[in-house]
Amino acid sequence: MNPGESRTDLIVLLRITWNQIMLPIVGVLEHVLKLKHRSRIWLCPTAAFTSIPLHAVHPFQTKADRSGKALCLEDLYICSYTRTLSALIRSRQLVKKRVPPSFVAIGQGQPGAGKGKALLAVDSELELVYKLVPATANCTTISDDAATRASALSALQQNTWAYLACRGKQDPTQPYDSHFVMRDEHLTLLDIMERHLPQAEFAFLSACHTAVGHEKTPDEVIHLAAGLQFSGFKSVVGTLWEVDDAVAKHVVEAFCKYMFGDLKNGTVRGQPGHSTVLRTR
Repeated sequence: MNPGESRTDLIVLLRITWNQIMLPIVGVLEHVLKLKHRSRIWLCPTAAFTSIPLHAVHPFQTKADRSGKALCLEDLYICSYTRTLSALIRSRQLVKKRVPPSFVAIGQGQPGAGKGKALLAVDSELELVYKLVPATANCTTISDDAATRASALSALQQNTWAYLACRGKQDPTQPYDSHFVMRDEHLTLLDIMERHLPQAEFAFLSACHTAVGHEKTPDEVIHLAAGLQFSGFKSVVGTLWEVDDAVAKHVVEAFCKYMFGDLKNGTVRGQPGHSTVLRTR
């Protein structure tokens, strides 16, 4: 899927994918497996499907009785993705030892000369996240000169949840060199995967193209989001396309409000991504 394609092209793609691929699957879920609506399903796309937002497939038509719009996949089920079945199995295994939640927000909006344009919205994103995360999560922020490769690695090792707002770059030929841009050196996937991350649970990647493979070899490339999963993070939020600052702020605010709504009572709400998408629509 080319991010430069028009909205009309995207609608056509989502409608075709719904009719030819997802509608038959939904039929099996509903009528054969008797899976209740609002249940959670896991999508494990391969080949060209890795670049299509399967959770967003939609009939884009009215119901037969003209009582309203026909339901789409997100209206029926809560969708999550997994890169491989083994990654899903690992992520669903119970943690042997629970630790108190801790949250780190890492932002680098001024990466330095030769590392891309400044990201002017990073500081406001970090302020928003810090405000929304309850004090019980022990939230800390790392930004500007402090957001270095070493400090980011240390923070990922010491915290259960992580939020990264920075530039991300996918390397299709050397996937382990894919990286997040810090102030001094790049924080590569190899750096992260070589570290022991015993407390890693959740990561939110507020950067462009963090869940995109290479169009010629979609099954062989480890994108940034998948790499973090392989490194130990059980749940990761990534992006298929460029992230608009205004939309990103709206998504982050809705996501955090839903996810941490019950944290004061010691619990984290489930499916915050699904609820955020429905609210954004």
